[in-house]
Amino acid sequence: MVRSSTSPMPEVRFEPTRFDRASRALRALAKASEFDGGEEEQAVAVLRTLAGSWADMPLSSPPRWSGLGADASGCDVSLVVDGLRREVRVTVEAQDDPPSPPTYWSAALRLSRTLETQYGADLSRLDAIADIFTPLDPNAAGVLWHGAVFQKGKPPWFKVYLHLMALGRNAARITARAAMERLRLGACWPFVETRLGADDELLFLSFDLVPGSDARVKLYVRHAEATAATLETAAKLPGASRPADVRGFVEDLTGGADEIIRRGALTSLQLRPGDDVPIHLSTHVRLYPHCATSDAVMSTRLRIALRRLGLPSTSYDAAIAALVSEGRADEAVHGWASIQWIRQRPCATVYFSPRLYFERYGPIGLDPVRMWPSPVGPANSQERRPLCAPP
Repeated sequence: MVRSSTSPMPEVRFEPTRFDRASRALRALAKASEFDGGEEEQAVAVLRTLAGSWADMPLSSPPRWSGLGADASGCDVSLVVDGLRREVRVTVEAQDDPPSPPTYWSAALRLSRTLETQYGADLSRLDAIADIFTPLDPNAAGVLWHGAVFQKGKPPWFKVYLHLMALGRNAARITARAAMERLRLGACWPFVETRLGADDELLFLSFDLVPGSDARVKLYVRHAEATAATLETAAKLPGASRPADVRGFVEDLTGGADEIIRRGALTSLQLRPGDDVPIHLSTHVRLYPHCATSDAVMSTRLRIALRRLGLPSTSYDAAIAALVSEGRADEAVHGWASIQWIRQRPCATVYFSPRLYFERYGPIGLDPVRMWPSPVGPANSQERRPLCAPP
């Protein structure tokens, strides 16, 4: 009798991609917001479209440069906590090879056209000001990011973030004013200028890709140094309601009244054509590493902040439980937190990092030695970099 023998089958190893990791974070937030199966899959499909320029890259390959995320992930996910809405958001940077501001700009414009074709995104405002953002500074940290908003029971909608330093750090104010004039927002420039500290920087001009007056247009100011008290002052507007509660929110996040946040706090001003003052504002604080490096510490502080505002932490609790690995201390899952008041009700948003590269490289997106084409070079592509200061 001839005994047959079979050779063992070769082991098939699954190579995870950037999209695999990013979509896992989005699914965690969708479930925390009680999206049904169809709503979750729709959100993941939109993320696949937004991330199409890098979705299939293996996580094992060195990262392209990105200033989106402490570890250059190139995306983040966020959760609205207001006790009413079930809302999840994503922000994504379109990329291309060879990594550079011009190739990223071209990739972002192509993505914008894709969103117009597939989802009906309105590009009229982007088309009106796109030429202002050229020629790009070859050392710009970023050029144009896209965001998507998912609300339970509603179709997704989109927005963009234009980097006002894309033509150079010193050109940001000129770029902002030119874009505001083009969008019929010039009447607000004197107010903006008087609110800028000597070392404050205009970071983003953002607007919704929806037609007509429904689109929000926002200008983001990055404060060189901020405390809870100075952010309270920055949150004061004619008719604005709760600047003192901004101070309490920031104190809860930082763990004290006198903590200084260096280049990790933003005030977002919502602008409207014809108005000479902003009509709304929000305050944003970078959580890692400015408030805490431990996610356990940050979770405790966030729950205290939400409790002070009278907001339930149920959806946040579910999200962080899914995002933080069990059995070990994690860091850098918390990215940012923001606070605003909508119709006299507080609305907080917590931003999370999918940590595509953090375990391998650490916070390479913070104060990098190099940016383009990658924050890691061939000599240190396997090394985890030490914690750095923010850019």
